[in-house]
Amino acid sequence: MVRKHHRRHVQLIAPTVAVAAALACAAANADVGISKPLTSQPGDAQRGKAVAVDSNRGNCTICHRLPIDAVPPSASGDLGPSLSGVGARFTAAQLRQRIVDARSLNPETLMPAYYVTQGLQRVQAKYAGQPILRAQEVEDLVAFLATLQ
Repeated sequence: MVRKHHRRHVQLIAPTVAVAAALACAAANADVGISKPLTSQPGDAQRGKAVAVDSNRGNCTICHRLPIDAVPPSASGDLGPSLSGVGARFTAAQLRQRIVDARSLNPETLMPAYYVTQGLQRVQAKYAGQPILRAQEVEDLVAFLATLQ
């Protein structure tokens, strides 16, 4: 089944058997995560909030609803799940894994790999070899998302 997304002019395709299997595998391995922080400096939730809403960095609102007063619901995307309560559903390690490379949990995910440089497709030459977020930005984003209880 293919349907057109009402906001982004993209087509969404119903999961195939392979995608369904990948989702089942991810659900079975929900405790998978990156337990060791990427930096020695702890993440800062305020800086992480800024990364989440910055269209040049995290840009989480393009796909997710964020429970932030400054971001009206109509400005949020709905391709990904709402991030309300995400800090209660996932550990810091699980959040970090999803930010670093969600493909490890679901190879068919639409979510970008924010901290990997290998195995990517259609990367502009000037961005090749560079992660979307720096290690400290990942840790800041993890700290922010963990506050969303």
